[in-house]
Amino acid sequence: MRTFFQNFSRRGDKRPGTRQEGTAITVAPSDLSARQEIGELADSAHEPVRRPWLRPLVIALALICLIGYIVAAGILGVYDGLRDRALRDQQLAQEHYALGMGYLQAGEYELAIAEFDLALNHNPKLREAQAQLRYAKELARTLATPTSETRQDAAQLLYREAVAYYESGNLAQAVTVLEELRGLDPDYQQKNVELMLTTAHYQLGLNAAAQNHLEEAATHFKAVLALKPGDPSAQDQLNMLELYTAALSNWGQDWSAAIQALKGLYAIAPEYKDVRTRLHDAYLYRAQSYVTQGDWCRVAEDYTSAAEVLPLESTVDIRDDALMRCQAMARTPEATVEIRVSPRPTSLATAQPQVSPIPTSASTGQERPTAGPTASATIPRGAGEGRIVFSALDAVRQKTDLYLLNLSTGEVTLLWESGSQPAFGLGGGRLAFRNLDPFHLGLSILDLRSRTVSEMTNHPEDSTPAWSPDNLQIAFASNKHGDRKWRIYVISPGEVRGEGQEWVYGQMPAWSPDGSELAYHGCDERGDNCAVWLMLAGGFNPRRLTSHPSDTAPAWSPDGRQIAFVSARSGNWELYVVDLATGQERRLTDHPAADVAPVWSPSGKQLAFLSNRDGRWAIHLLDIRSGSVQMLTTTGDPYPDPLSERLSWVP
Repeated sequence: MRTFFQNFSRRGDKRPGTRQEGTAITVAPSDLSARQEIGELADSAHEPVRRPWLRPLVIALALICLIGYIVAAGILGVYDGLRDRALRDQQLAQEHYALGMGYLQAGEYELAIAEFDLALNHNPKLREAQAQLRYAKELARTLATPTSETRQDAAQLLYREAVAYYESGNLAQAVTVLEELRGLDPDYQQKNVELMLTTAHYQLGLNAAAQNHLEEAATHFKAVLALKPGDPSAQDQLNMLELYTAALSNWGQDWSAAIQALKGLYAIAPEYKDVRTRLHDAYLYRAQSYVTQGDWCRVAEDYTSAAEVLPLESTVDIRDDALMRCQAMARTPEATVEIRVSPRPTSLATAQPQVSPIPTSASTGQERPTAGPTASATIPRGAGEGRIVFSALDAVRQKTDLYLLNLSTGEVTLLWESGSQPAFGLGGGRLAFRNLDPFHLGLSILDLRSRTVSEMTNHPEDSTPAWSPDNLQIAFASNKHGDRKWRIYVISPGEVRGEGQEWVYGQMPAWSPDGSELAYHGCDERGDNCAVWLMLAGGFNPRRLTSHPSDTAPAWSPDGRQIAFVSARSGNWELYVVDLATGQERRLTDHPAADVAPVWSPSGKQLAFLSNRDGRWAIHLLDIRSGSVQMLTTTGDPYPDPLSERLSWVP
């Protein structure tokens, strides 16, 4: 048998010890152990094929089972731990609760509160601790509240301390202690406490103003007014602060606005801080802008005002030089326009001024100005009808002239040379205006039918004429008196170089449509609370209408229910409107440019105004309902004083 296997192995397998035939495997005897029996060898020939991956799989399964066991044991341990911790928290909560109850019974309320807090930290759901915590806090609060006797003692101590600070001059500390005293017992020595507070705040306000801490000063004066409403001294100081602050905010930005604020302050307190020198310098700075335009008459006017405020030798010399230049301009042939006026009669009924025809290119032998508005304007659709008269500056010619815009045709025509601040009378047949001819300064009236002009006043300061609805009176503003305060006058249009009747302090008058009232820019008797004011015809019952000191240039709506005005309350000159029935104020424009000189359309649906929105001055049209704005026509070179400009619109 052994020989048989050996021969078989040598025939069928080239490898030593094995041979594969089909699916059977033959094992060579040399690979077997010497002790293995032939039968065991035969059984091994029928064993299945070995799988090498089976063992690692078994090992992996065993590891997974082990890990699962460990995780399960861990979770069980965590659960047991959490359960033990919860039990421990409940136990600690009960312990702190018990301690809290002990402190509560002993009257140690703060300690009781602390223990109840700890109990709730361990067990937020412990209702007993929540209830006892509220009770302990209430007891602690009751204990902290002093009895009337204790409060009286504390108030007395604070009062003595405040008096000591007050008498030693430590006013700031006195105010602090007095406020603490009022918080503890508002009724304790009430009159004395308020007296010390008002006096201390007032003096602290004066000290802060002297040190140019303007906001701090205003806070102290407002505190005085809160303690003593209507106190005149505190109100005066606060008003002066507001005017001074307004001047500083416009300094270097808007000289006309700065001058307006400083003039109001100078009128009521000429020695307040540096108002005198600031007003003087503001006039000089604005005059410099006129110098660059070659407008020597305006330069002379500002230097004259500066010299009146502070008559420095250098200012007077420059003023005299400017006056000479202004007179030299007036002597040029271009400015020669004669107006012959008869002496002022003794009776107004016989006054018949002699006037010359309005100059034209044919009558004067000179050409029309080429600068300024164009001969025609592109009128937007829906612009309405009628005529708008406006002034335009020609910097080359150094002249401000009056032009007429016809909204129906878009035609722009020259009305008068050397004029500004136009105002149509009822029906549009006559036009009052400020005459800028150096030899005929004052207010004049142009009759559009006869083409003649007559002088009504002869003071160069007379300005902003406004016709009454019946055409029998003209209101105007002037600061022609030595105190340089602006007043509103009323004069008959038949006057010749008249003075007018003084009605009230103020500027920019405007008649109501029924003639019963006038709106104007004014202040109260002390020069405070400046804004748009109303008065009855005759100068009676003046009363404040709007809410900001910068509000000016009022314009009545045709129905008399609203007044449009200009204000810098937002930091820029914008248009606003106030409803007379409710007093409600509403902003109409919102643009970085200046919007000034509002005038209502005859229908009351639109407002025309002047603005430099596109970098050039022009007349714009605002639709009241939609708020849309359209440009009508340009007006020429920049205005030296836009706030003083006026438009007039008639059907």
